[in-house]
Amino acid sequence: MLASARTSGQRLPGEGIAHALDEAEGDVIAATWRSAGLTDLMSERGYRPMSAYAKSKRANIVFTQELARRPGGSAHRALAVHPGSAVTNLQRHTFTRRMGRLLVALAARTLMGSADGAAWPSLYAATHPDAANGAFIGPAGRDQTSGTPKPVPLPAGAGSPDLGAWLWRESERLTGVTFPALQA
Repeated sequence: MLASARTSGQRLPGEGIAHALDEAEGDVIAATWRSAGLTDLMSERGYRPMSAYAKSKRANIVFTQELARRPGGSAHRALAVHPGSAVTNLQRHTFTRRMGRLLVALAARTLMGSADGAAWPSLYAATHPDAANGAFIGPAGRDQTSGTPKPVPLPAGAGSPDLGAWLWRESERLTGVTFPALQA
């Protein structure tokens, strides 16, 4: 799609506007949203791989919402994207117990989309003229696991300005990097 627009000389929707896309996995977020509090960003109180992964994806959404609120007007759009659930090698290497592998195999046949289909929400967010600043783009199918991309509701609490401002400050503190042009 992008290649054909490029070779025809056609201007892409949103071209000339800076886009910031953060990807979050909807299924991981939904399963662990309540337990993935953002107070222990560096997993200093214990590291559990899936919890850390879910926490990072939640932080992506919150951070993107905060970036969308920052100054810049029409010069930028910040969007969070989730691909839904896709059959990839990730599941094969995540679940080592037999029951986990069997459940993933069953889910792959009934609920999960393809890896190619999982790319569509990112393409939509990057090119669709109606992808508004601050939107959360995901598949519109059952439980947002697969389907045509569209704006979907933010997970509870992800749009909190207080949480977004706190995460921004913590990110600056932990990395030692500030962005003066984006100060609220």
